[in-house]
Amino acid sequence: MVSISIYRRHLDDIPKQYLLLKLLRPPIYVIELSNNQIIAVCYYKDGSSKRYQINAEFSNRRMVIADFNKFSAVLAELLKKFPRHFLWMSAIAATDVTQKLTDGLTDIEIKVIREAIWVSARQAKRSVVSTTVGYQGQVVSR
Repeated sequence: MVSISIYRRHLDDIPKQYLLLKLLRPPIYVIELSNNQIIAVCYYKDGSSKRYQINAEFSNRRMVIADFNKFSAVLAELLKKFPRHFLWMSAIAATDVTQKLTDGLTDIEIKVIREAIWVSARQAKRSVVSTTVGYQGQVVSR
């Protein structure tokens, strides 16, 4: 199954300090960002997955997240669509910016993405302990 291989690949990318969480096999959110669009897929340890997409005005031609507040609110709404996890288990997030940016993804944009995921998870009453950020399929920050 493709879902299991994607789940295992992201599970292997979890930092070593979360070894105990890795043993519990948490759900993994894979979030794709592009121009005014968020696609989120939650992969579960049994190989199942759920996918949702939201379009909203939070980008401009130079930045994938131009409006932090709007983006975090939209992402929180998206995360609320996924069911809560067993015993409020923490989840792992892997974010990939698929939109081609003129100057690529800068350090400040990586920080904004990480902060937005953390804020959105709190607003949605979800717990995300680790976020990997990628740009066009390549990991740029763990």
